[in-house]
Amino acid sequence: MSVLQEQVVQKISGLSEDNLQFLLEMIDRFMQPETDEKKDVTVAGRIGIAKGQNLYDDDYDFDEMNPEIAKMFGVLK
Repeated sequence: MSVLQEQVVQKISGLSEDNLQFLLEMIDRFMQPETDEKKDVTVAGRIGIAKGQNLYDDDYDFDEMNPEIAKMFGVLK
């Protein structure tokens, strides 16, 4: 066991059953096991739509509404 693992074991060895259960639930929630499927996922890939599919016209101006949006957030008066 590594030094770091031993430090973790020492920290949790005195916890109550309720606290250990809570800690285990947090570990399960936030630490997903690494699978072969996850290894193949590219971070820069598209999310939510098929690759190569555009959901807007080629001549659509994304910045057209920026002044109005800035006013809503108090950036421009």
